[in-house]
Amino acid sequence: MMSKKSSFWARTSFAFSLLKGGEPTLSHSTKKSAPSSSIANSDAKTLQRLNEALQHGLTAPFYQKRLPPKPLTSLSQWKSIPLLYKEDLVAQSPFGMLCQPREELRQYHESFGTTGMTVSTWLSEKDVQDNYEEVATCAVNFQPQDTVLVRFPYAISLIAHMVHRAAQSRGASVIPASSRSTISPFPRIIELMRKLEVTVLAALPLQVLLLAETAKLLGLSPKQDFPHLRAILTGGEPLPPGKRKHLEEIWAVPIYEVYGMTEIGTAVTSCEQKQAHSLEDYFYFEVLDDNLQTDVESGQIGNLVITSLTAKATPIIRYVTNDRVCRLPEPCTCGRGYPLQIRGRRQDLLWIEQKAIDVWDIDSYLTNLTEAYPSFWVAGLDEKGLRLIIEQEGLKTVATQKEVMSNSSAPAITIETVPVGTLYDRRQLLDTGKVGKPRYIYSRKEMAEQAYLHSDKI
Repeated sequence: MMSKKSSFWARTSFAFSLLKGGEPTLSHSTKKSAPSSSIANSDAKTLQRLNEALQHGLTAPFYQKRLPPKPLTSLSQWKSIPLLYKEDLVAQSPFGMLCQPREELRQYHESFGTTGMTVSTWLSEKDVQDNYEEVATCAVNFQPQDTVLVRFPYAISLIAHMVHRAAQSRGASVIPASSRSTISPFPRIIELMRKLEVTVLAALPLQVLLLAETAKLLGLSPKQDFPHLRAILTGGEPLPPGKRKHLEEIWAVPIYEVYGMTEIGTAVTSCEQKQAHSLEDYFYFEVLDDNLQTDVESGQIGNLVITSLTAKATPIIRYVTNDRVCRLPEPCTCGRGYPLQIRGRRQDLLWIEQKAIDVWDIDSYLTNLTEAYPSFWVAGLDEKGLRLIIEQEGLKTVATQKEVMSNSSAPAITIETVPVGTLYDRRQLLDTGKVGKPRYIYSRKEMAEQAYLHSDKI
């Protein structure tokens, strides 16, 4: 049997190979090609749907100035359609993207651009139905006997409302708990989960973790004291393998995910194998290189660009999401096609010697270079390379630091271990607190100033 020390260095060598070798590339397997007639039929159907999307878009003031008046004659012409950026949506809000009369609108939502300006999204009754049907494709599989607690924010944003409707459309009852507030602090959510025998929790991954920490503060075991809980549905931030496994071990239930944004709705949901799949009945997906011009090969990481294929009130055509994804080359055993890894926001990348490090990479380092996956961590750069700061259960002394890898051809990774409560004071869970977005990645200046000790806690 391999010793604990040998096992640790074996894992270290594995992570080093990831860091040294550049962005992870998945090898292609040998598989039979589809008949040429099938490919032609598929391309013709795709072209038809894209032309329908373009024709619908032309009814919006904004798109009238940028879309071709005549249908495309081949898929090769698709790349000539201008890309759509969040700045465009900000500039056109609230009415410039509208493709339907005001009297046909039923719901309004907003998201925020990098400038703090809002992006408007209008929904028709059909849009609302499409949105919750998109969520309902997730293998969490809402059922009439379910009681679903929705911890996503309801105010202005979209996801809480669509999870709510998706659950009800399948006969489930819903507890609209919303995000942290004076009337929905963490202890009350724990009380509701136990009192109302909640079967499905829907929340950000960080909220799922914080609810577990709250339960522990109240003397409860997430594994044992929530016997009716059968599944957790997450969204709003990446869920790489290490984090998913960690949360599943804490709660002892399977975790499923949805991916989307207020501008488009839900575009990706996970199957029963917990693999994420693109919803190609509703959207056209492109995974482009960093120049946003060429499709990347299957198994390579690229930039996600999405087009809505349904007649949305505010259609999205070639929208640059700023999310990095990887289309896996092997089909999923569930039968839904080729899974899609959602690897996080482009602006959250850390660059070390021309190599991009994303949250999936950091997740692999945390999995392979630590004795136990940490509940709380932050990452950033220092003069040596990548610096990880993790909380370690049972550590009562001052912070310790060790360099776990160094090589002339690769930067070092330094892991700093700090006592529990350094990155997140658990006592704050009993207060109302501030509402914000999860943050794990910090700049070199912020790491030096220890800005991670003063960030908003949600």
